[in-house]
Amino acid sequence: MFKKVTLYTNRLKEMKGFYEYQMGFRIVEEDDTSFTLAVGDSQLVFQASERPAIYHFAFNIPGNQFTLAKGWASSRVTLNRQEGMDEVYYANFNADAFYFQDPAGNVVEFIARRHIDRMGNFTVDSLLNISEVSITTKHVKEVGEQIEAMDIPVRGNKGIEPHALNFLGQGDAFILLVAPKRTWYFSKQKSEVHPLSIELMDGRQIGITEEGDFQEVQPTNPISEGLENMDFSGVALLKKEDVWSTAKGWADRSNERPNALDTRFGIASGCKIFTAVVICQLVEEGKLAFENRLSQLLPDFFPDFDVTVHQLLTHTSGIPDYFDEETMENFEELWVKKPMYLMKSGADFVPLFKDEPMKFAPGEKFQYNNAGFIALGLIAEKVAGQAFINMAEERIFARAGMEKSGFFSLDHLPKGVAYGYIDEGDSWRTNQYAIPIQGGADGGAFVTASDMTAFWERLMDYTLLSEEMTKKMLAPHVSAGQNDYGYGVWIMQKADFVWKYHITGYDPGVSFHSGFYPQDGTILTVLSNKSEGAFEALKLIEGTFKKG
Repeated sequence: MFKKVTLYTNRLKEMKGFYEYQMGFRIVEEDDTSFTLAVGDSQLVFQASERPAIYHFAFNIPGNQFTLAKGWASSRVTLNRQEGMDEVYYANFNADAFYFQDPAGNVVEFIARRHIDRMGNFTVDSLLNISEVSITTKHVKEVGEQIEAMDIPVRGNKGIEPHALNFLGQGDAFILLVAPKRTWYFSKQKSEVHPLSIELMDGRQIGITEEGDFQEVQPTNPISEGLENMDFSGVALLKKEDVWSTAKGWADRSNERPNALDTRFGIASGCKIFTAVVICQLVEEGKLAFENRLSQLLPDFFPDFDVTVHQLLTHTSGIPDYFDEETMENFEELWVKKPMYLMKSGADFVPLFKDEPMKFAPGEKFQYNNAGFIALGLIAEKVAGQAFINMAEERIFARAGMEKSGFFSLDHLPKGVAYGYIDEGDSWRTNQYAIPIQGGADGGAFVTASDMTAFWERLMDYTLLSEEMTKKMLAPHVSAGQNDYGYGVWIMQKADFVWKYHITGYDPGVSFHSGFYPQDGTILTVLSNKSEGAFEALKLIEGTFKKG
């Protein structure tokens, strides 16, 4: 029944710390005035207010995991007791329950439904959904009748009782309608009148005012609603004066682990900008020059490719590509003859293109080229004497504070990574066998949305490169259709100013866009673990803050 429940608190920061760090819940949306928790199929929102507020709410959990859940919770918070007991069995609901209180004083209940079983240990991902939400009002009869009119029935055959605890709903989800000053089970807290809103699974909404009156509620976040309507799966983060971020969909569909704000996503070609930064750093250090030629730098690999580092950086070299987008439609075709699990370094890609003919004369035009960045990675390794992914992690991720980013191997993924999913019509499959087992200079890093924000900030404040070199990297070196291209970065201009520096990445099960808007320093990142969706999400969000 419950899709999203919004409650109010005057202890927002403390509450966020409690639920995110002490209890381990996943934050799926956040700004300066609210945060949203993933609770299985439901979401629980805490909105900042000036006055304190106390509610009762409950979460459904699998019945066979009750003891495990109780141990999990008691290791994080003190459980409430009543008559010496810290649990109860409700025969009428065939469910066991335990209770605790959060920093705001809310009475939180875990209800274990005995008819539901789940295998494995109890974790925060074992939460099924929101089970109960209290509505306290002096107008119990009137509010109850309005809820009943929404086809939400009262449990039992007595109708709405003004002085009793009324259960409205069915199955395992109920609104608890009660008058003020009722003592909640397993606590000394009494019911109080406070505003809240409830969004049902079918989209209908229930609102309760500060006076306890029923009211119609309209959606308050058009971006979030729009992302849900397009079935977006991933994370979006917008940083202007304030920060807004949201997570939608599943990081792991099989185990129903939701995407969270700190989930790591593959970004495919989005990390070509990292390669460009490494190359520019080596130029600044005097180890390399933009005029150096590939055939001289790596004669054993590419004796016939007489192209410059500058041309490789700007996709104007004309060298052949290992994935020719003009003749190949499916990226997975690459692994028919050479399995993806063998593609562990840049050198592994060289046989796919080194003996092919040049596509056009160097410098003649722009044509997007992945092999060019493979070559740049090999150049960096040659002049620095270090593996490219180690250089990127040390020179960029560490310096920029990108603590959760890395070039992770698909067969050894760390905690908190979203699996990429490929839509097959009536089912999904992961992209584990569709992309190289480990990324490199041409793409394949994993990042979080906040890490990408940190990258743009450290690039633009000249932490990663000098001011002069940063400006050279971001200068429009070649026209690429509607956009210009610098070193590893797209440049969108409007009239006589740069509107956006941006990077993109697409692979099977990956779609990514991230941009810096220099007019006001806005940063927007959209990460998705589906093959499509990031661009549409980007345009939706851009439409709310950029006009013209």
